[in-house]
Amino acid sequence: MAAPADHLSKVVPAQLAFLGIYNPSLGTTDDTFRDQVVFYYSKAAKGRAKGSGKQAEAEHDRQLREDENEKLRQIGLAQGMVDFARSFSNGEAVDHVETEKARIVMHELEDGWWILASVDLTQLPSNTPPPAKGTTASTPSVEYSSREVSPPTLLLQHLKRAHSVFLLHHGTSLDEVYVKMDRAKFCHILDKFWTKFANNWDVMLHGSPAVDVFGGLKLAAGGELGMGVGEEEWGSGEREVLEDYAGRTEGLVDLMVSRFGEPSAVQQLDPRTATGSKKLVDMTPEAEPWMGSGRYTGASDGVVFSGVGAISRASLKDISHWVEWIYAHGEYTYGVKDSPTSDRRKRRRKGPKAASKSPSPEASRRQDAPSANAPKRSAAVKNESYRPGIPPPIVSAAESSLAKASSSIDAQNTEMRAPESIKASLGDSETWVKYLTLGYGTTWGGSRPQASRQVSQQYGDSETDDARSQMGETRMRNIDPDPDVDHAEERRKCQIHQENTGYFIVGLKGDMDNEDEDEDADDEPNWNNRIPIRTLQVELNKDALAEFPVEATDPFSPISSRSQLIETPPVSDPKHTRLRVIVYVHRPFVYTFLFDHRTESLTLAPFYRNLHTYFSPLHRPLSNSTAPSRVAARIDAASSPYTTTASNTSNTSPIFDLVYDPRTLTVHSSLPNIPEPGSLSAEGLTGNWSRIDALNVHAQILSTVSSTCRSTTEIERTCKTGRGWWVVWMRLPPSHSQDAVRLKERQTSLKPSETDTEQTEFDACDLREAFLVRRARDAGVVGKPSGAAGRMGTAMWKGFGGGGGGSTAEK
Repeated sequence: MAAPADHLSKVVPAQLAFLGIYNPSLGTTDDTFRDQVVFYYSKAAKGRAKGSGKQAEAEHDRQLREDENEKLRQIGLAQGMVDFARSFSNGEAVDHVETEKARIVMHELEDGWWILASVDLTQLPSNTPPPAKGTTASTPSVEYSSREVSPPTLLLQHLKRAHSVFLLHHGTSLDEVYVKMDRAKFCHILDKFWTKFANNWDVMLHGSPAVDVFGGLKLAAGGELGMGVGEEEWGSGEREVLEDYAGRTEGLVDLMVSRFGEPSAVQQLDPRTATGSKKLVDMTPEAEPWMGSGRYTGASDGVVFSGVGAISRASLKDISHWVEWIYAHGEYTYGVKDSPTSDRRKRRRKGPKAASKSPSPEASRRQDAPSANAPKRSAAVKNESYRPGIPPPIVSAAESSLAKASSSIDAQNTEMRAPESIKASLGDSETWVKYLTLGYGTTWGGSRPQASRQVSQQYGDSETDDARSQMGETRMRNIDPDPDVDHAEERRKCQIHQENTGYFIVGLKGDMDNEDEDEDADDEPNWNNRIPIRTLQVELNKDALAEFPVEATDPFSPISSRSQLIETPPVSDPKHTRLRVIVYVHRPFVYTFLFDHRTESLTLAPFYRNLHTYFSPLHRPLSNSTAPSRVAARIDAASSPYTTTASNTSNTSPIFDLVYDPRTLTVHSSLPNIPEPGSLSAEGLTGNWSRIDALNVHAQILSTVSSTCRSTTEIERTCKTGRGWWVVWMRLPPSHSQDAVRLKERQTSLKPSETDTEQTEFDACDLREAFLVRRARDAGVVGKPSGAAGRMGTAMWKGFGGGGGGSTAEK
C-alpha cells in the first residue's frame, strides 16, 4: 500500500509498489507459510540504503524484519480476498481491488501459481495550504488520482505477457521449472527476470494500450508479405527468398522478420550501405542509436513475415513480444547479453598487486615504447568489435615486434641501451644501402668506400649524443600515452554503424566484414564467448515434429524428484522442444532464426558471415515493399479503382482501425500511439491527434474491451467521446484457417476443396473484434452528443453490414 506522504509540492506519478509470486501448496502450515512466496519485489525495500556502524546495522536488521512481515501480510491478505470473493461469485476469483491510494491486481498464472501486484496511484498536491505549526490538518495534504493509470485489464495483460516470455526461456510451465532445479536456483532465476521487469514496468498509459490489451502478435502496417503472382508490390518476391532460405538451410526450423521504424538517412541515400565505411556514419543526423533507446512499438511496426508454419502461433506470439523488448532495450533485454540459465553472479576482479615505487628500467622501457604507436592503438580502440582477448592483426604484429626489440636491447650494455635503441629504430646505414642497391654491392664483391663508413659512423655518433640529450629532457616530462577519447561517443557511433550495415545481437560477435579476426582468434581460450548460446522453448506443429523429433529428455536440465512438493506434477508435452535462437539486426528489420540445437554449423563463424552476405542485398527491396507510406498509397489507390487521377485533397479526418483475430492471434492496427509528454504532437501542433485526444480514445477502447469480454451476445457498440471522436466496436465472423490452402489451389488451377460450400461451425470466442475510430465533424464543439446522433451512427454502420442489435453508449 502507499505510505502516508507529507505535503507535496509536485506531482508524483503512479508507480509499482510491490510485486510477488506465490504458490499456496508450497506451505500448508503456519510454520511453512513463508515458503509459499518464491519472489517478492518491494519499491520501499529497494530504496533503502544500508549504512555503516552498529546502530545502522541494527536499524537495517529491523527494517528487514519489517519488510518480511509486510511481505507475508500482503500475501495472506491477497489469499483472503480471493477466498472471500469465491464464496459468492460461483467460484471465480477476484482479479483486482481498487482502494483510495492503490490499485491491486492478482491473477492465477497457472494452476496453483499466483501473481500479485500493487500500484500506487498518482499523488497530486492538495489545493489546501499546509497546516500551521502546532495545529493538525483537518484534510489530507495529498490527493490520489487514477487518471492516466493503466486499468486492471491492461495491467494483467502486461503480467501475462511477461510470464509467457519467462517460459519462453525456461520451460513450458512453472511446475516444470520448479521440479527440475532446486528451490534456491528457481528463486534466483525468478528474481533475475521479474526484478528486471519490475524496474522497467511503466504502469502509466503509454504506447498503444488498445493494441497491448489483446496481447496478440502485432502485424506491420501492410500486414505480412504478399503471396504469389500479382502481389510483387506487397513483397511476394521477398517472401519467396525467405521461404527458399528456410527450406534449404540445414537445421533451420523457422524464421520471423519484424520491422520497427524507418531506415536511417544513410540507408536511404546510399544504396551501398551494406558495404559502406564509417565516414557515412559520421554524417548521419541520428542523435542516438535505433535499437535500445526505449522507444515503444509504433502503429506501423510489427511482423512482416511470420515464418513457414513450423512453429505454433502461440509460440510465434511470445517470440514477437520478446523481439519488441529487444527493440526497446537492446542488448540489455533478458536473454540477450546474459544467459538466462546461468545462476552465477558476477565476481569482482581482484586488482593486480601494487607495483614498486621505483619501476625497473625494463618496465619503464616497455611503458615508453608503445607511445610511438599510440595513434595505431587509438584507432584500434575505436573499433568496438575487437574484444580484449582477440587483438587485431596490426596490434598483435606491433606487440610481437616490440617484444623482439625489447629482448635484443636487454642483451646489450646498460649504458648503451638508449642510443642502441635509437639506432635499431632508425636502422644501420649499411643496411639501408643494401636495400637501396638491391644487394648488388655485397653480392658481387663490391665494397663500400672507407670514407663513407667514417661519415656514417660520425653521423651515428652525433645521433647518439642528440638522443642522450633528448632522453634526459624526456625523463623530466609526464607523458600520457592514452588519447583523449570519448568512449561513450565511440560506442554510439559503432552501434549506429552496425545497425546500418547489419550485425548479430544474438550470435557471432564482432565485425561482419573482418574475416581476419576469425583466423587470429582460433587459438584463444575465450573464442566460444564470441558465439553465445541462447535457446527458446517453443511448440512445433505436426509437420515440423516429423522432421525435427523432440527428444524424450531435455539435455539442458534433467527433471528432479521434487514434483511431489506441488499438487499437480508437470506432464511432459511432446510438442514442445528447445531450439537455438539467432537474432540478426539490420535497421529497420530484426530477423529471428530458430535452429535445431544440434546444428553443427552454428559453431562456425563463416556460417554467420554467409548469412549476413545473403540477407544484405534483400534489405533495400524488403524495405521498399513494407514502407508504411507506400502501403497507405496502395490502399488509397485501391479505394478509387475507377480513376487514374491522383487526388490533391488530403484526408483531414482519416479512419483508424484495429482488428484482433483470436484464431491467428494477430493484431493489425493503424491507431497512432499516445504522444510522449512534452513533444509537439502531444500539444496537437503536428496534427489532430494530441495527447489528450489519444488518452481519451484509448481509454474508451479499453473500457469497451473490459465491458464486452464476458458478453458474447453483443455484436456492436457505438459511442462518441467527450473530445469528439466516434468509436465503433463490432464483432466479425472468424477468419478461415484454410485461406492459404485455397489460394494455392487457385494459383495451381486445381479444383477447390469441397468444404468451400459447407457451412463451418465456430465458437463465439473465435469471433474477430474490430474498432473504427474517426473524428466527428463537430469535434470543435466539445460536449455531450444527442441521442439522435448516437442512433444515426448505429444506423450508418448497419448500412455498411456491421450488424444490428447492438447497444449505443454515449459518453
